[in-house]
Amino acid sequence: MKIIIAKNAGFCFGVQRAIDMINDLPNKYPDKKIYLFREIIHNSQEVKRLQEKGMHIIYDLNKIENDSIVVVSTHGITPDELEILKKRKIILVDTTCPYVKKIHNIAEYLSSNNYDILIIGDKHHLEVRGIIGYCHGRSKVASSFSEIKNMKLGNKIGIIAQTTQNIDNYKKIIFNIIDKLFIKTKQMEIRIFNTICDATYNRQKETIKIAKKSDVVIIIGGRNSANTKRLYELSKNILKSVYLIKNASEIKKRWFTNKKIIGISAGASTPHWIIQDVIKKIKELNV
Repeated sequence: MKIIIAKNAGFCFGVQRAIDMINDLPNKYPDKKIYLFREIIHNSQEVKRLQEKGMHIIYDLNKIENDSIVVVSTHGITPDELEILKKRKIILVDTTCPYVKKIHNIAEYLSSNNYDILIIGDKHHLEVRGIIGYCHGRSKVASSFSEIKNMKLGNKIGIIAQTTQNIDNYKKIIFNIIDKLFIKTKQMEIRIFNTICDATYNRQKETIKIAKKSDVVIIIGGRNSANTKRLYELSKNILKSVYLIKNASEIKKRWFTNKKIIGISAGASTPHWIIQDVIKKIKELNV
């Protein structure tokens, strides 16, 4: 049995930065209540660890007490939500990923210059919901070209992507827009921004390579994590034996029957210790 582990598996820069920002808050402010406004990252076990340190997840800003600490998640929030927090008597800890902040700035620029903004991503995802707020009513969201072709768009369009989008899917959508919409429309201006983060691109590229070499692939991460699901989907396009798990307890010995090479990758919000637990469990199975 051979195990291949993705070098980029586990916390990305943005997630590690967020965890570093908040890990010591209970010790630094022992007398203050600490709220996590929504899940900081999409990993239930890491969120549970933070809760065990005394932090409280909250979804309603109106329930936040004064003189407390409020942590904004890596996915970012809307400008309206940010304005509400700034008016409260609290200490604000904003862990929004810098790559997401960059998209907020682009969306603000496009909106102020009268562009219709097309966001390629999952409209239900926290990151996208935050980005929509910075578009100030000028946004439309789609995950495929089939959702775009019947949209009513103006003659000035700005295109941005959720940071965890698959680059090939993003390019395919853009090429379709140019081929089927832009060429057939007079006086149309399109501005395209590659807002997919480097960590996402490198992780996806490495996972694809591993899937091509492996007999079975294990993807580790939260099922509500967009970047983790992308790794699973990309691997599944290459290999039938691909499994998405959140921790070692979900591993089944039968997955490895007659498999010689096991590939392992993990989402950007998966802690290193969970990855190590999975590797240890696979080795203990003596497959």
